[in-house]
Amino acid sequence: MKKFFAKVKSLAKRGKAAVVAAVAAVSTAAISVCASAATTEASSNMETMLQSAGDQLTAQFGSLVTTLIPVILGILGSGLVIFGIMALIKLSKKVFGKVAG
Repeated sequence: MKKFFAKVKSLAKRGKAAVVAAVAAVSTAAISVCASAATTEASSNMETMLQSAGDQLTAQFGSLVTTLIPVILGILGSGLVIFGIMALIKLSKKVFGKVAG
C-alpha cells in the first residue's frame, strides 16, 4: 500500500510539472504574440494591436486546452484502472484468505 501512495505522490508531482509547463507555454505564447503584433503593426494604433494580440492569444490558448484535455483524461483513466486493480487484488486476498483459512 505504501508503494501505491508513493506512486500517487509521484503522479501528483508530475501533474504539478505539467501545470507549470502549461503556464510557461501560455506566457511564452503571450510574449511572442505581443512581440509579433508590435512589429507588424507599429504604425497602427494601440487598440487594433491589442485586439489582434488578444485574438491570437485566445486561439493559442484554445489549442493548448484541446491538447491537454485528452492527456489529463488519459492520466485519470490510467489512475482509475490502477486503483481498480489494486482494489481487486485486495478483495481477492481477503476472499482467498477466508476460503483457505
